[in-house]
Amino acid sequence: MGTLLTISCYIFTFSPSFCIFCRFIAHDPVRIILFFLGSFFWLVSILFSSLIWLLLSQILPKPQSFFLAISTSILIQESSRIAYFLLLKAAQSGLNKITKQGQISVAPGVSDLQNSRHMLGLVCGLGMGVISALFLTMNAFAAFSGPGTIGMPEALLKSTVDVNRAGKYLPAFYSASALLLSCFHVCWTIMIWDSCHRFGRMPTAYLPGFAALITHFAVAYLDS
Repeated sequence: MGTLLTISCYIFTFSPSFCIFCRFIAHDPVRIILFFLGSFFWLVSILFSSLIWLLLSQILPKPQSFFLAISTSILIQESSRIAYFLLLKAAQSGLNKITKQGQISVAPGVSDLQNSRHMLGLVCGLGMGVISALFLTMNAFAAFSGPGTIGMPEALLKSTVDVNRAGKYLPAFYSASALLLSCFHVCWTIMIWDSCHRFGRMPTAYLPGFAALITHFAVAYLDS
């Protein structure tokens, strides 16, 4: 029963991401690379966030260090999106230099960044969203499958979170949270990249990026 529950949770969580991947990414090798590169950028941002949290936990009391670490992690994640955009923009410039006029680019998905930045934002944001959803759920889903799971939070092991908050619907809540998180990362990446592309050209270019940052903070603190 636990195994069936775990499989069901994974299917519920990652079905939308799988459909998007099959529809927009799987047919293009360049997009597949960009998808996994997005996951790599998110992992690097979480690595730096973890180091900062470890440092803050040694200096500040736990509540203050926790919320400060969350804020720092959000800023680092959004900075990684900007860094990813700048990397693709630099790759676009290099590919345009080696591609002759009228010739098909060796990597059309990258060299056409100006015209397909929203699609590339979807591809790269989905990579970030899938890996973040996996990090959010894998320990909890492992606990649902049976006892003896290493790395579970103490509250879950003692069923305190289950009893006081979600009850029998805890697996569904975890799955829904991870599903929404993957979708949020797609939206945040598209919004940040749109602001980066239009920065300096339009007076309102910062609005999508600012909205992405505010909603990221809101989601993080509501979930905490």
